[in-house]
Amino acid sequence: MANYEVVKYSVAPVDGDDQVEVIIHASDGNKWEYGIPFSRSTGRYTFPEIDVLEMDFGEEFARELTEKLDELVAKLVT
Repeated sequence: MANYEVVKYSVAPVDGDDQVEVIIHASDGNKWEYGIPFSRSTGRYTFPEIDVLEMDFGEEFARELTEKLDELVAKLVT
């Protein structure tokens, strides 16, 4: 069960770096910020905090965020 609701979030590349920036604004007024490194040669990234976000915001949000990360990284490595 989710503890908070996502008010808004963004997923964007970090200029000049092989990272994706994730910013999440929550209903409790907090803001989460992550820099997620990825490999341009393999398209792989590691984001272990997704499990914590799933506990805080729910499975549906975690799945949606993972899909957005996958899509963006795929675009960045092509």
